Amino acid sequence: MGSAVFPAKKKKLEAMIKKYGEDMTWHIFKTNFKTDYPEDWELINSAFESYQRNTKRGKNHPMPHPDKYLKNMYTSISKEN
Repeated sequence: MGSAVFPAKKKKLEAMIKKYGEDMTWHIFKTNFKTDYPEDWELINSAFESYQRNTKRGKNHPMPHPDKYLKNMYTSISKEN
């Protein structure tokens, strides 16, 4: 699923690095992502809820919980820098 959850993911992550610095913590990233990109945060939550609704009981789906999804994004940009 990756970048399909919300548009211009890489560009927005680069903007956050520029705005908050390469050494931003997970907490700063999480708080400011939700503040700076509320529509994208809602898209992430909506995608997760859609998977939850459409996955048969007892089966797994590929989308992590929204907070884990953000953590994965944070980890990916932290490794790049």
